[in-house]
Amino acid sequence: MNGALEPGRAGSAVLDLGPAQAGRRIGAIRIAHSHDRSAYGAVVLPVAVIEGRPGPTVLLTGGVHGDEFEGPMILHDLVRKFDPSTLTGRLIVLPVANPLAVAAARRLSPADEGNLARCFPGDRQGTVTKRIAAAITDLLLPHADALVDFHSGGGSLDYFPCTLGRLPADQAARAVVLDLMEAFAAPICAIVTAPAATGTLVAQALERGLPAFATELGGGGGVTAQTLAIGRSGLKRVMAHLKMIGEVPQAGQPGRLVAVRPEHFIRSPGRGAFEPAVGLLGELAEGAAVGQLRDLDRLDREPETIRASASGTVICRRVPAHAEAGDVLVHLGADVTRQELMTL
Repeated sequence: MNGALEPGRAGSAVLDLGPAQAGRRIGAIRIAHSHDRSAYGAVVLPVAVIEGRPGPTVLLTGGVHGDEFEGPMILHDLVRKFDPSTLTGRLIVLPVANPLAVAAARRLSPADEGNLARCFPGDRQGTVTKRIAAAITDLLLPHADALVDFHSGGGSLDYFPCTLGRLPADQAARAVVLDLMEAFAAPICAIVTAPAATGTLVAQALERGLPAFATELGGGGGVTAQTLAIGRSGLKRVMAHLKMIGEVPQAGQPGRLVAVRPEHFIRSPGRGAFEPAVGLLGELAEGAAVGQLRDLDRLDREPETIRASASGTVICRRVPAHAEAGDVLVHLGADVTRQELMTL
C-alpha cells in the first residue's frame, strides 16, 4: 500500500475520513464553493476506502462526466457489498468525481462549464472544476499504485463496450498497462496511439508512473444490464490479476485488440442531420460510405455522403442525429498485435 490514507487538506479541499484501519471507511472530499444559494457552501465528493491485508492500492473513479452513469452505479455497489476481509490491498473508491455535473446529468459542470476530464492536474486557486481535479490529484492519487477510470459515451456517443487507453513511452510500463487492460477482458481493448485529449486523469496517472486506463461502457445517456455486468466482472478480473482477490471470476479471454489512430475519427464537415450507413462493429474500407449528412433547410440540396478516411471497425458512433462541423460521427479501431503496440 502506498502510504496511509488519513484525513488531510490541500488548498480549499478537505479529505474528511476516519483514521486508517482495516475494513470499510466512508467519508468525503469537501471543496469550498461559495455561490448564490450558499455563501459557505461546498462541493462534496463521497469517498470510500476498503482496506484489507497489505497489498497494492487501486484508485477507482467514476462520474468524471455527469452524463455517464455506469461507473457511479458499479462503484456504488462495490462500496456497499464488497467484503474487506477478502481483500489483499486497498481500494480507494470515488464513484462520483464530478457531483455538480452528475446532479445535472451533463458532461460539463453547470458551475463553470468545465470538463473535469480536461482539467488534471488541476489548480487549487482555479474554477471549481479545476479545484476538484486538484483535490483528486493531491489527496487521492499519491496513495495509488494503479487507476481504473470508468467512462462511457454519455449523452452524445455510444461505444461498443471497451477499455480505452494510451501507452507510456517506457516499454516495461507499456506492458504493465496492456496487461491490466487485457485482464479487464472487455470485448474490445482499444489503444489510442496519438491521443489528442490532454488533462485527463489517466494521463496524469501515467505521468506519475502509475498503470492506468479508462473504460468506455456503452453510452447514449443510459445504462444496460450488459454494460454494467461487463464493468463489474472486468473490475474483479483486474483485482484478481493484481492478486488482490483470490478467485478469477469468469476468467474471460482478452478482448479484441485495436489501435485508434487520428485518421479513425470521422468528423462532420458541417451542420446537418446525420443518417448512418453502418452500426457498431460494422466494417469499413477506406473511402466507404459512413452515412449521409442532410441539410433539412434546403429541399433542393442532395445529402452529402460522408466517407471513411481509413479502414477499420466502428467502435463508437454519435447518438444525436444533429451534428455540427467537427463532431465525430463514428470512430474506428483497426486490429493490431501486442507486438506492434509495443514498438509504436
